[in-house]
Amino acid sequence: MMLISASTNPPKLEDLHEYIERLNDTDVDYIHCDVMDGEFVTAKTFSHKTVIEIKKQTTKPLDVHLMTLSPEKIYKKYIKAGANILTVHFEVFKNKDKLIKVLSNIRKKGCFAGLSFKPETPVADILPLIPFCDLLLVMSVTPGKSGQEFLLQTYERLAKINAYLKCQKLEIVIEVDGGVNSENIVKLKEKNVKMVVMGNFLFSSKNLEKTVKDLKSM
Repeated sequence: MMLISASTNPPKLEDLHEYIERLNDTDVDYIHCDVMDGEFVTAKTFSHKTVIEIKKQTTKPLDVHLMTLSPEKIYKKYIKAGANILTVHFEVFKNKDKLIKVLSNIRKKGCFAGLSFKPETPVADILPLIPFCDLLLVMSVTPGKSGQEFLLQTYERLAKINAYLKCQKLEIVIEVDGGVNSENIVKLKEKNVKMVVMGNFLFSSKNLEKTVKDLKSM
């Protein structure tokens, strides 16, 4: 069964807590906290303080995605805030040893360490880092804006990841974020994707509980 991580984007901050309450009444597996700093991506959302508030409001585990320019300076705040999965972006680390150290520290604190990368980042650049993380977050849109169309090149990128995993006899949770809907979720499942982030598709649903139930039965 596909795991669903419901994004905190697109709800406006003033509507977020009401949306979390709606999600609490569904079979959604995770709350995906989209943290954007207005630098790595143009949009800006919220800080660890809001993550603390979300943690108090829900029993669902938190899947925190740091779309920030300097995650090494702030990631510990999100661990303390209650992240169960903490994902950083490959592109912001010029020094890959520093990236490996951050991933290692996230693991040591009892979190799942996640690594994400943009659609334009070559898959080959990511593959050597797989042993250092628990989850690979494949962006299927340009990060920073909800409601974008799923990029079809994602399927080819997933195929390359799976070929590498098979060759190296490695296992990792593959998560896909961006433009996921009821039409492409089945194909993603076939591509060894265990978890999807869903934002606009869920948020725009008139019957959220039924929508989630239907998605999980696919």
